[in-house]
Order: sequence, then C-alpha cells, then structure tokens
Amino acid sequence: MRNHRVVLTTLALGMAVWVGQAAADGPGDTYGAQKLGTVRFLDRAMNLLQLDDGTELRTTDSRLLRNLREGMRVKVDFTHDGERNELNSIEAIGAGATVGATPTTVGGISNHS
Repeated sequence: MRNHRVVLTTLALGMAVWVGQAAADGPGDTYGAQKLGTVRFLDRAMNLLQLDDGTELRTTDSRLLRNLREGMRVKVDFTHDGERNELNSIEAIGAGATVGATPTTVGGISNHS
C-alpha cells in the first residue's frame, strides 16, 4: 500500500513539473523604449506616425498626434509588443535634446581637490 502511494505521488509531481514547464511562455519580446527622431510621415486617420529612421508608431489616442506635423523633431516613448510599436507619449523637442536622464550639478561641485 505504501509503495502505491509513493508511485502515485511521484507521478503527480512529475506531471506537475512537466505541465508547468510546457505552460510557461518564457521571456517575451515586449519592451519599452524612448527615441528621438524627425516625423517623416503622419496619417491621422490611421493614428500612424513614422520617424525618419523608419520606425512606425501607432496609437489609439488620436489626441497624441493633434499638434504634430511632418518634419518636426520629436521625443517618443513607446512599447513594442512583438508585432507593433504602441505610442505612449510624444513631445516636440529642440536640437539639443537627449533621451533618458541628464546629469546635473545642482549646488555646484565641491570637495574635489
């Protein structure tokens, strides 16, 4: 009787491990990014924006594209979900803009010889 329980428990644990590994998706190809670029093409009817490097961005909120025009330099924040790039935010920028954090020296540099 004890051997029967051990065999059943072993089979149940083995099945759980096998099913768990089969059901796991693993790492996906979803990521978020920021990019600087120039608007090459804009289609408000399709909520589509294309940057000068060929990156296509789509949005479900047409208000994001309201004040944009072709040739404008922009900073975009988007999410790539494997099939398409979904626009999260966009802002017009100047020539000296950078992506990400910018170093500052608030209060000046001190304690350096």
